[in-house]
Amino acid sequence: MITKDELTKNGYDVLPHGGWIYITPEVLPRDWDDICKDFGLDATQRGAWLAISGVKQDTWDNDEGEEE
Repeated sequence: MITKDELTKNGYDVLPHGGWIYITPEVLPRDWDDICKDFGLDATQRGAWLAISGVKQDTWDNDEGEEE
């Protein structure tokens, strides 16, 4: 389990109330199989809810989020 300290240490702002994002194969067609594998989900299901506890912006001067 990810702790509040780990989120903060890695540059995330901890959300006071959290939230959820619903993802489907149509939303992330290129990544769906990998996401399901990483989280132990069945890729043939309709979708998945992700619980969100922190947020970190990817700014234009940050090349951390760039794909190679």
